[in-house]
Amino acid sequence: MSEPNIAGNSGNATPPTEPNHLLRAIILWVVLSVILIAIWVPVSQFILPTAATALAEADSFTFSMLTIISIPVAMFVFVFIAYSLFSFRVRGRPTEDGIPLLPRPALQISWIGVTSILCLFLVIWGLFAFYQETSAASTTNTLIVNVTAQQWQWTFSYPQYSATSQGAQVIELPVNRPVEFYVTSLDVLHGFAIEEFGIRVDANPGQTTNTAVVTPTQTGTYAVRCVELCGLLHSFMWESVKVVSVDSFNSWIQSQGGHL
Repeated sequence: MSEPNIAGNSGNATPPTEPNHLLRAIILWVVLSVILIAIWVPVSQFILPTAATALAEADSFTFSMLTIISIPVAMFVFVFIAYSLFSFRVRGRPTEDGIPLLPRPALQISWIGVTSILCLFLVIWGLFAFYQETSAASTTNTLIVNVTAQQWQWTFSYPQYSATSQGAQVIELPVNRPVEFYVTSLDVLHGFAIEEFGIRVDANPGQTTNTAVVTPTQTGTYAVRCVELCGLLHSFMWESVKVVSVDSFNSWIQSQGGHL
């Protein structure tokens, strides 16, 4: 009776199994996405401007939500690229061709489907936000403020009271009253923006068709900035906006030569 071929059996040893790279990458993607979202939520409270109008609150909420949505999408791309670079790299010069890539319709359809859903969601979100912004129609109680930009200062007038902001160009607005800004320019293109109000309007030379309607809901002092590079002293186009009580606003209008 012959002896078993021990050497031959040892030569047929099972090679080590390949780890599940896809599962590893997915776990890493999920963990990093959750961590970054958990970091963004509290940090956003310090990054986003203080909302002094309902429009600004909607803008901040939209920005925060779109960031939360974009984090998993960005991490999906970064994680799979980084994992592929570190897990499948070959040291030295390759001695053979790589494994040919085979078409995978399920993967392609899934990628197109997910990205299409995300794009459709963003379109619907944007249309709804645009409707909310444009549906803020003027009322009989709306305060009209004419905003005139020029190199390199702002001029604000109140046609309903025959008043023009004088002195340091600080403008005042009554709290909880709709305000409609009519914006124009005397020379070049400027950009009228108040972050805390959530408004940004182009000041086009010779045109007053660009308007913005907001209702300040919080008293305080905010800033008007020019957000279009308009020349050498562009950074000097920085003025203050004060949201005050109705009585304080009426007193200020009279101090500016206006009539109630």
